[in-house]
Amino acid sequence: MKGFKTEARLLLKLALPILLAQLALTGLGVADTLMSGQVGTNDLAAIGLGSSIMLPVFMFSTGILLAITPLVAKAYGQSSPQRIAGYLTQGVWLSLPLGILSLVILMNLEWLLNLLSLNAEVYQLTKDYLFYIAFGMPAIALYQVLRFFWEGLGTTLPTMWISFFALLINIPLNAVFIYGFGFIDPMGAAGCGVASSIVMWAMLLLGILYVIKSKLTQPFLDFQHHVLQINWNTGLKPILSLGVPTTFALLFEVSLFSLIALFVAPLGAVVIAGHQIAINFTSLAFMVPLSFAMALTVRVGLGYGEHNQAKLRLSLITGFLFALGLGALLALISYFLRVEIVSLYSKEADVLYLAASLLVFAAIYQVFDAIQVTAAGALRGLHDSKVTMLVTLVSYWGVGLGLGYVFAFTDWIVTPMGVLGFWLGIVLGLLLAAMLLPLRLKRVYRLAFM
Repeated sequence: MKGFKTEARLLLKLALPILLAQLALTGLGVADTLMSGQVGTNDLAAIGLGSSIMLPVFMFSTGILLAITPLVAKAYGQSSPQRIAGYLTQGVWLSLPLGILSLVILMNLEWLLNLLSLNAEVYQLTKDYLFYIAFGMPAIALYQVLRFFWEGLGTTLPTMWISFFALLINIPLNAVFIYGFGFIDPMGAAGCGVASSIVMWAMLLLGILYVIKSKLTQPFLDFQHHVLQINWNTGLKPILSLGVPTTFALLFEVSLFSLIALFVAPLGAVVIAGHQIAINFTSLAFMVPLSFAMALTVRVGLGYGEHNQAKLRLSLITGFLFALGLGALLALISYFLRVEIVSLYSKEADVLYLAASLLVFAAIYQVFDAIQVTAAGALRGLHDSKVTMLVTLVSYWGVGLGLGYVFAFTDWIVTPMGVLGFWLGIVLGLLLAAMLLPLRLKRVYRLAFM
């Protein structure tokens, strides 16, 4: 296909730094877990619980601000610097209440912790971890605005380098605040919250420096018509119209696995451990198609802005060919290396057997997952997210969680399958999303050029 190699190269150029950045950010959580685990079981439990509570709060603001990327990409394709500057400054205005709201929420979660019947030490460590990491929320919200701004302009390398830097400084900061150093007393798991907040502010500082110094971003820093006023119609409304459905779609997916973990908890430690191993690996694997989907959002947004049907069509074909290839590769890895993969997590025979069985289901849905996340990314590039939100609600909560519960605990359709039933529900939910989202994309694509 004419131009395919060029488009594939451009997509790879965008996607690979995003993937490496996502892996580096995942490394932050791994470092927190490993380093706090050296202190004791209570600290490890506090990190696990605290990060699980923090994630939806973080995802809420991130999902809204993610709309900046396709908006900037379209405006860039239309050669409209004033609109790009407007999206940047209005995104900054929007990030302020989102960051402060996240801070306030994380500082006032005693009511939730009280519901979990925690022992006194885990309760206090979790509360302190959430308290300290809350101070980083305004910084990371503002950083996301800058990140999604430059990614909309077609560059992702700054995201990668800043994420690497964050991982690099997070480890010594963790050591100082977890174990103590000099006049700083050991804080255990709560020290991870302090370290994470410092890392978030450091990421913001580097983001600001890049935006100010980069020749790519400097032409769009004409703030005089934007920075002192909040503009609803041309700034905040487009971001919220695209971002709010996006963030709910993300939360539906994140909450699916969290709720399944709660439902299977009464089934015992082996089930919890096996489920967690499978989720941990599949979450890591999901970053591959997700990174390409985020890159596709930029390419589609540029083609949409230029109103170039041939360019847009080529971007979509290339993106879906990557999705099929990556999904198939991940399916093969999940199936044929499942025993070796789960052996990295545990040596207990029962846990290994269950986790390996769950990865069979994971292998089945890898292609579906790659297709649905690619279609969702392309739809964001075309400024369409409301239907994606509804599809994810039905697919993840209706089929994945609802039908999964029926398979797991009732005999309405099959003999109760336990945790395997939920994973069968996930397969069917992702299959439904992989069918519906491309259909929506086909319709939106046609309407864009009528």
